[in-house]
Amino acid sequence: MSDTALYDKELVFTRLYHASRDRLYNYLRNYTHDDHLLKDLMQQCYLKIWERIDHIYDVENALPLLKIIARRQLIDVIRKRMKEDTAWLETVKEEAEQLLTIPPESTLHPLVALDTAISQLPDNCREVYLLHREKGLSYREISFRMSISVSMVEKHMSKAIRLLKRDLLTNPELLLVLVAVNKLL
Repeated sequence: MSDTALYDKELVFTRLYHASRDRLYNYLRNYTHDDHLLKDLMQQCYLKIWERIDHIYDVENALPLLKIIARRQLIDVIRKRMKEDTAWLETVKEEAEQLLTIPPESTLHPLVALDTAISQLPDNCREVYLLHREKGLSYREISFRMSISVSMVEKHMSKAIRLLKRDLLTNPELLLVLVAVNKLL
């Protein structure tokens, strides 16, 4: 390809881009408000136009072609997202079915193990832990209720978590509970 042909190609493309970018942006904006997707679609459209630039003679009338390309690109994105969503839903469905096949008594055993680990905490640590984690009280509220300083509440909570982590590492059932709870959150 000669330098003048390449220059002409670039000139036609530049004119087309400047003449159509705002209208293409507004056209795509009607279908998506996701700026990243919008910019990706515009880039893909102009890439397709660049590949066909030799066949474009009238820059002013290229907008219909750009809209067709944009619509096709948008349809492709929607199809891809639908496949991804379907795959994700299938995975969730399979996991839910697996959970339903677990006997109820086997799901209670790890919870009993967690309750046992909490009950073995020193009195103050256990009380601070339960007030914070189960009742949702702040450290300040706990310090007021127990008549201790906030720093003491922090120390008790830290110790409770450290002891529960130690138990967690030695008890695979507790680990299972925490993994399951994390997946739900």
